[in-house]
Amino acid sequence: MILSNRIQILPPELANRIAAGEVVERPASVVKELIENSLDAGAKAISVEIQDGGLTLVRVSDDGHGIARADAPLALARFATSKIHTAEDLKAIRSLGFRGEALSSIAAVARLEILTRTDDELEGTRLVAQEEDVQVSPAASPVGTSVTVRDLFYNTPARRKFLKSPLREGELVRTTVARYALAWPGVAFRLITNGKETLVALRGTPLERLGTTLGRDAAAEMIEIGWEAGDLRVRGHVTGPAMGRSNRQGQHFFLNGRPIRSGLLAVMLERPYAGRLPPGRHPLAAVHIEIDPHEVDVNVHPRKAEVRFSQERAVYQALLWAVEAALSPFPRQEQYPTLDWPFGDVPVAPGLVAQEPRPEYVVAGGLRVLGQLRNTYIIAQSSEGLVVVDQHAAHEQVLFETLLHGGQPADLEPPVQLELTPREVERLTGSLRLLIDLGLEIEPFGKRSFLLRSLPPVLIHVPPMALMTALLEELERDWHLDEERLRERLVAKAACTAAVKAGDPLSIETMQDLVDDLLTVWSPATCPHGRPAFVTLSVEELERRFLRR
Repeated sequence: MILSNRIQILPPELANRIAAGEVVERPASVVKELIENSLDAGAKAISVEIQDGGLTLVRVSDDGHGIARADAPLALARFATSKIHTAEDLKAIRSLGFRGEALSSIAAVARLEILTRTDDELEGTRLVAQEEDVQVSPAASPVGTSVTVRDLFYNTPARRKFLKSPLREGELVRTTVARYALAWPGVAFRLITNGKETLVALRGTPLERLGTTLGRDAAAEMIEIGWEAGDLRVRGHVTGPAMGRSNRQGQHFFLNGRPIRSGLLAVMLERPYAGRLPPGRHPLAAVHIEIDPHEVDVNVHPRKAEVRFSQERAVYQALLWAVEAALSPFPRQEQYPTLDWPFGDVPVAPGLVAQEPRPEYVVAGGLRVLGQLRNTYIIAQSSEGLVVVDQHAAHEQVLFETLLHGGQPADLEPPVQLELTPREVERLTGSLRLLIDLGLEIEPFGKRSFLLRSLPPVLIHVPPMALMTALLEELERDWHLDEERLRERLVAKAACTAAVKAGDPLSIETMQDLVDDLLTVWSPATCPHGRPAFVTLSVEELERRFLRR
């Protein structure tokens, strides 16, 4: 069949299904959106029920203020919201949801029923929606809202095929509920899985909530952190040096009550543990960042999982200082040596006041490159002494943090056609959204072919097929990880692939540019895999070696 190449407007039902993919990726996405609606409605108790990992049933019920019958028909309209009225409102978003896409997107790919009542109504309202058909009728209901979602992706079987097993999808739902329970200890949460109560979090203190979600053993090792300056406040709990895990899945970050992901926040969290926690171990944490909404953009990600700070350095340094202050009673151990960490000064906007960093974190001046050793190590001079930089590890970390920050992708002219094996096609198709989030614009182009249309600028020089092969190998090995951790692994793999290698001869100018870039990143001491990026031989140590002191 030959398709017409004429441009046409998609039918509304088809456009809605495509748009729904930006918000609804899996059952956990549905739970996230509905919990956010409940919290915005002022709920003090939220119940989540799922069957078959959420594929058959998702039901989220709350005791919030409900939806008035007069507003009920608009609840399922796309871009209908009570939280945004003007363009100015987007500059200071205080609610969790605001784009008016959640309910309409869910209704486009599932069978949806809403039962709701406000406290000034004697009778509730029932809405039943299936694609474009919406029925509204009176119904008995307690005050609040209960949203029931059945047969997710029943009308988009291709999307349903790439979901994981019901057990794994159920685990992702539990993780989502636990994350919001950590963010909102003043709200009671309950999760019922296949008729069995699997999580109960009563209203309580933040530490009590930590015990419920992360476990009593972890809560017992928690120490409180706090840092406040102007309109910026960092608070929460972290584990002391006595407890660490082999991964970062126990680290949670919240911005004004919104769970967010950020590789750089994790880096800042862990820097003070250098010399206190063995290499390869990671602390547990629940970190709450409160900031003036004017200083943050929460509308940079389709699922609002990432944010952009207008004053990043102030936020990251505040977290570092808060953790360092909390860990100060725990001395660093010599068997876990620390590396000097060069910090730049903080640019801080009015209202965001950051205090001076501790002196031990400051290395004065920059680095002046002297030469290259065995085409692998850059030899440089600093005010502290002699610095030996691993050129691959240093470049890898620079690229890693650049890719984590995101940015505008660069177009490939012409696009590159990639031919993949059936197994690679399966892996790539199931992770397209994640790769697109990383700045790789990829689209199907036949049964086993894809077109690569754009890349992050720092990856343009990498042969496209070599880059894609490396990323697919990472997806094959780490497919079981949660999305945040998998994203971090993919970014690290891309950075490793693009970085200069040991044995590459570099000009003095290139080496100077590299070490200058290294001193501007947030974690210059190590590469994404934990290897040192540089070591310093201080003047004092050199004088001792040459018997001058």
